[in-house]
Amino acid sequence: MNKKIFSLNLPLEIDLLFDNKKLDILKYLGILYQVQTKTKKRNLNLEQLLYYYTFLYYETSNTSTPLIYKYLRDKKRISESLIYLENLKFVQVHGNIFTRMNGLQVSITELGIQSIESWQSDSISLYLNNISNVLEKYSYGSKVSEFQKLLYEGEF
Repeated sequence: MNKKIFSLNLPLEIDLLFDNKKLDILKYLGILYQVQTKTKKRNLNLEQLLYYYTFLYYETSNTSTPLIYKYLRDKKRISESLIYLENLKFVQVHGNIFTRMNGLQVSITELGIQSIESWQSDSISLYLNNISNVLEKYSYGSKVSEFQKLLYEGEF
């Protein structure tokens, strides 16, 4: 009997295109970097980080579909990214074992700042500019109804 073995692995290029954890981690680090350097705010909670991350996606992807599924997927996966960044000593998570997920505060460390500043790349500079524009355009708390509309309707 001849059995065919099927590979269920995606090609690396497709996997990186749709599930690029390193790029997501860079975006989170970039948001924390820009928040600290542009607004002088030291910490963000997870909801604020996801808020800016969602608007960054909206601004850079030119999509008009509802983003609720992406937002919920990102909310589920953010802890993995933060653990990775904290293990690299790029961020510090403030809280203890009794702190709820939404109550955790995240700040970029000096090593994280030095790392971002040392990476010389046009694409990283472009992302940092995009993040800066998002921070200016969509300050947290002032655009709550627009954010809800973006999540559920895909438009502003």
